[in-house]
Amino acid sequence: MNGDYYYAQRSQEALARAYVPFQIMNQVYSPSEALEKGTLFPELYRPYKVREVDIYGGGFNG
Repeated sequence: MNGDYYYAQRSQEALARAYVPFQIMNQVYSPSEALEKGTLFPELYRPYKVREVDIYGGGFNG
């Protein structure tokens, strides 16, 4: 009896909503370049920007 009540309560809550854009496969990397970049699709390649780290003072407390 209690299991049905809690299931009904949880089914009304929206925790998250996914957005997945439609992707058309226009071009792909060569196999060696895809292994180097970590993806086959150029549209998905987003490299991290390298920042200099200040070890004597910065974003850490302590």
